[in-house]
Amino acid sequence: MTQYELLKGAESIARTMMKNKVNASDVMYLEAYEELRRLEGEGHKKTFIVHYLSERFGMDVATLYRVANRMKRQVTF
Repeated sequence: MTQYELLKGAESIARTMMKNKVNASDVMYLEAYEELRRLEGEGHKKTFIVHYLSERFGMDVATLYRVANRMKRQVTF
């Protein structure tokens, strides 16, 4: 598969991502965000969660807060 074929197949998703300023590289934060949501659902405090996940995923605390805010943002189609 070529880059063209990949982009052509995902064109509508890619255009929606561009329109909503979604950075494709944020895909690397999906696991951390899923874990954050799970821990929030269990009733843990946000401060504890962020510090725990920063150690687990080797990320800065501020990065986790920024990622969480980006992932919560609503997109339009």
